[in-house]
Amino acid sequence: MRAVRIAVLLNMSTLIAASGAAAQEGPTMLPSKQVEAHLAAYADCVVAQRSYLPKVKQFLRSVPNSEGFFPAAMKAADMHCLDIAARIMGGKLEMRLQPATYRDALYPALYRREFGRAGPVAGLAALPPLSLSGEFDGSLTDLPADYRPTRALGDCVARAAPQAAHSLLIAKPYTGREDEAVEALKPALASCLSEGQTVRLNRPVIRASVGEAMYKLSRAVSSPKT
Repeated sequence: MRAVRIAVLLNMSTLIAASGAAAQEGPTMLPSKQVEAHLAAYADCVVAQRSYLPKVKQFLRSVPNSEGFFPAAMKAADMHCLDIAARIMGGKLEMRLQPATYRDALYPALYRREFGRAGPVAGLAALPPLSLSGEFDGSLTDLPADYRPTRALGDCVARAAPQAAHSLLIAKPYTGREDEAVEALKPALASCLSEGQTVRLNRPVIRASVGEAMYKLSRAVSSPKT
């Protein structure tokens, strides 16, 4: 038997909202689940803007936590999309966006934009390993210590269970559809871990790692020369 334990946790909030009387008393923190739903919708809005796609892709080529990571994130952040979210909520909305959190939301959004309607691309499992060398503008030695193992896990899961991975990425955060997708992914998550390994994965980490892998693998199959 493989000694594997998987725990699905919530992440910390990165979004603040104030409306009505609350706006006079100061901003109030939204619950974490609402934060993730708003962040996903915000990322979808940004990647839908053709004028922002070059900025988004340039940001995603930045080495996480490098000197240029924050400035690139700010250039790829569309305030128009934040205004839309605020109008939907009927109040003021302030986003304190961490670049790493934003990066995590963008890959699932890019996947939904390009592959959400068509479904998972066939042939992901047969692809040779993807190389990191051409994906970043910077030294790979500067990548955060947890990037490679998390990326490897997402890649393995995407290849092992592309349909469940697709279902996860097109589902809204913390809905019944996402719950079903997470359950369907658990066997793949377990099989992609080393024997005896114990990991604690929250929903944002699962979405981010699987989203990055599904987007890059799908692009590699559908546009091998780009």
